[in-house]
Amino acid sequence: MKFSKPVFFLAVYITTIQAATAQTEPDVKDGLKISENKHYLTDAKTDKPVFILATTAWNINALTYSEIDTLIQSTAAHGFNCIMFTLDFYPQGDEPNVYGQKAYTGADKTDLNPEYFTYCNYIINKCTQYNIYPMVYTMWSGKTTGIMNTYTPEQLHILGRKIGAKFKSHKNVILIAGGESSPPYIDTAHVNAMGVGLKEGSEGQNLISVHPCSPHSNSEFYAQSPWLDFYMSQAKSNIGGLLFDLTKAVTKDYSLNAVKPTMVGEHRYESGTAEDPIIQRRSLYLSIFAGGFGYAYGHNALWQMTPHTAQPWMLKSWKAGVSNWKEALNTPAVNQLHYIKTLLYAYPYLQRIPDQSLIISGQSDSIANKVQVMRNGTIGKNNATYIMAYISSPKEVVINTAVIKSGKLNAYWFSPVNGMIEKIGQKFENTGSFSPKKKYDGQDWVLIIDDAASKYHLPQSKN
Repeated sequence: MKFSKPVFFLAVYITTIQAATAQTEPDVKDGLKISENKHYLTDAKTDKPVFILATTAWNINALTYSEIDTLIQSTAAHGFNCIMFTLDFYPQGDEPNVYGQKAYTGADKTDLNPEYFTYCNYIINKCTQYNIYPMVYTMWSGKTTGIMNTYTPEQLHILGRKIGAKFKSHKNVILIAGGESSPPYIDTAHVNAMGVGLKEGSEGQNLISVHPCSPHSNSEFYAQSPWLDFYMSQAKSNIGGLLFDLTKAVTKDYSLNAVKPTMVGEHRYESGTAEDPIIQRRSLYLSIFAGGFGYAYGHNALWQMTPHTAQPWMLKSWKAGVSNWKEALNTPAVNQLHYIKTLLYAYPYLQRIPDQSLIISGQSDSIANKVQVMRNGTIGKNNATYIMAYISSPKEVVINTAVIKSGKLNAYWFSPVNGMIEKIGQKFENTGSFSPKKKYDGQDWVLIIDDAASKYHLPQSKN
């Protein structure tokens, strides 16, 4: 069914993103747990769904206290609810923080330096104040350099227990048993030792995972590890990742027999302040519509904390594009990515499932021209009450609506650019398929089709 008459495209009133999400964001102090269907995260106390939208700040240890305040305040103001960082200065080094303090001390570097962890606790407490989940990386393995390989599995187990015990009272902390910690750059015995230690030390109070090397998911190496709470994948993080299809790893993780939530933990970083934000939006929406519970945005200046980096190899393939990291806090992409929360929280969240079988026509292999579909209900059954199709560039699409039993449907366009919606049609006949009028503006859109009887209310946002 196709609508082409202008009467169906009605502007709707605007509310702010803050009003749209304020009632759905849980208190991070309660911590997180795995949802009943094991695909998503929920608040540990209320069971409300929690979507993780992270920003990457590996090198946060280069910042002073006042600079940390600036970073965290900006992160929260832009709708992000997670900050990823490592427990040593450079992500692949063994350097002190800005105050000359190292995380690990002692003869075998398995003691936690009280001075450093006073600094670290400041970051954690500031995140908590701004309702942010800190995702804390214990150390790094990495393709270039790293310190995790300098430890024995026994030492990593000891260190993991101490770190886990240190953070178990901070339930909002997510613990990561190593950055880029997967073969061939480190053996699984080392990582499993750290993971087991973290789980024992935290006594199950914190979620635990590990960050793999590109282009892999940690499920390829640790799916059967009992300490692993969720899967994480890394795409190509440099300019080579511009057209990397993130959905392949997410889709594979989602369908594994060892069911766990999955997220994209690293992908192609943004550079400068003038990049087209559609590059970042596509990666976000495609991976989430493929079944991800969360997503990590990154900017070269922010993970390096430009100009604090002193490692030339970082600048070779990951150009900051700005002279100071603060210039990257307000890029167009940073201002737009949070709108996905408005969309996800407006419909039954924990029941959403990816379902590419609903694409009758219009699919493409390129992420620049791809369609990714999710709905609620059960695969193979016509028990959905809504369908969402992310269309990464304007095109003709036909969507199977037979999975919605209702005879009457509503349809909308949702803009990832500003969170606004346009009504396409209201209470029209469900003929089993639907094809909206093609957009010609060059941007990406989300097509929403829902059961008219369900009376869902999609809050709207403005920049």
